[in-house]
Amino acid sequence: MKIWRILGLLALVWTGVARAEGFADSPFGPVSLADPADPTAGNRVVSIENGRDALLVRLHLIRQARASIDIQTFIWTDDECGRLLMYELIEAARRGVRVRIIADHMVSDQDPRTVAFLATVHPNFQVRHYRPAMRRINPSLWQTMLAGALSFHGTNQRMHNKLMVFDGAIMLTGGRNIENTYFDHSRTMNFRDRDVLAVGPVAQVAADSFEEFWNFKHTVPGTELTDVAAIIAADKYPRYESRADYDFGVFFADEAALTGEVAAAATRLGGQLRLVAKVRFIVDLPGKSSGWFARDSLITRKLRALAAGAERDIVMQTPYLILSKPARRLVKELQRKNPDMRIRISSNSFASTDNLLAYSANYRLRGVYVRDLGLEIHEFKPQPESLRELFPDYDAMADLAAAEQPRNPAKPFLCIHAKSLVVDDRVSFVGSYNLDPRSENLNTEVGLVIEDELFARELRAAIEADMQPENSWVIGKRDLPLPVGMVNALIDGIISHTPLDVWPVQNTTSYELRPDKAELPLGHPDFHRHYRDAGPFPGTDGLLSTKEILTRIYKAVGSPLTPIL
Repeated sequence: MKIWRILGLLALVWTGVARAEGFADSPFGPVSLADPADPTAGNRVVSIENGRDALLVRLHLIRQARASIDIQTFIWTDDECGRLLMYELIEAARRGVRVRIIADHMVSDQDPRTVAFLATVHPNFQVRHYRPAMRRINPSLWQTMLAGALSFHGTNQRMHNKLMVFDGAIMLTGGRNIENTYFDHSRTMNFRDRDVLAVGPVAQVAADSFEEFWNFKHTVPGTELTDVAAIIAADKYPRYESRADYDFGVFFADEAALTGEVAAAATRLGGQLRLVAKVRFIVDLPGKSSGWFARDSLITRKLRALAAGAERDIVMQTPYLILSKPARRLVKELQRKNPDMRIRISSNSFASTDNLLAYSANYRLRGVYVRDLGLEIHEFKPQPESLRELFPDYDAMADLAAAEQPRNPAKPFLCIHAKSLVVDDRVSFVGSYNLDPRSENLNTEVGLVIEDELFARELRAAIEADMQPENSWVIGKRDLPLPVGMVNALIDGIISHTPLDVWPVQNTTSYELRPDKAELPLGHPDFHRHYRDAGPFPGTDGLLSTKEILTRIYKAVGSPLTPIL
């Protein structure tokens, strides 16, 4: 038995009283202290689809915790939501809770003075940083380049995990990092994301995984970072003593109102908590693997096995759609075994994506996806018809944007960030794993596999709602005259497999449903009479916008970068 498992079991006994006390009055209680010999059983779960609810439930769990709070995140941004959660966690530490945070170094905020404050604020509060370049929180460009030259794998291999564990008994995982955009508090882009909260013995398995990352040799305490240590020694960093010091701007000013919202959200989500048949926590090992790329990572193997068991259909949602050659082979094998297999994917459109490089790779491979693999791809509109249902604070954020930039206000919009999978309406996955080479080969990932038919049907319904014609464009073959279409498909297919993809005419395009027409599947003889060609880049601002030009350039010359996108 691993030492972390032994320590975890001891902690389970030691903190049992604290847990019962902490969550006795919570809608997510009572916390089961069932025999952890089979942590897959006896768990209750709920999916969290709304960004504001996701923030409020985090605040509830932080305030209820009595023994420990462990957090892993890929991004922690010093904005209003980031500062609010940090304030609440420091307050928890001050009342006796052990708080530990692991943040990936690459794209989290890198202010040495702030890190100095966090490293010294309280003995119960500890922050470590995953793979900081040259053991600095804020390395220069040259130091970052040197780190990459000395260790390509060490620089590119990141911790993409999103995990929170409270008192070893309640856990959260999914796609959300710590930033305004993940909690519906951005005036511009907001993520359409998904968490799953689990109460029960599976949380202790997640806690064990956190211990492995916490003790990983490349997870470095803030006090051991060169630039942070110098600031601490010089005693030249700010102290944030009161709530007002955290500068929440127009957000969270009314503490009483926020407390009421937290209680209401916890009651609402706690009422949806349901016992499921089986839950498995899956995660990569720290470091993923040695070498430039991991060709056989743990979570990739498990998700591949999950998909390989499909008999009827697969429904998935992913921000980025860049299928590797092994993934494409798996799709072909599934279709060989079952020619009626349907694979439907909800992903970002050109207009909604937050990553042009990743979208350009998807755009380059789209012909392969539709023509060779028969994938049904639905690309999300930035302002779907369901906008206010998915983003209840849309009007408030739009008003703030207009007040800040009255001449040319940017409209808030949605970008898919949820990472989910449903196989045959019987088993589901919700976690941090994208359908791209980084998740497959480089980044460590995490998630829950839930074997429960009702949960699977509900998750599929949520994804399918995003696929509806009023919310997404559908990708299909261009309606070209037969000889022209055949020649174009041939050239497009050959060019897409070469390092330089300069052919300007894609064999696929985006379609939207015509008014008063019925939805039809791709391949139906009347498809083109029911759908109109919306162009390859619907949602763009005029002809050949800068964004479109960049996408075409990346598509043409970006093939060598695909393995690290």
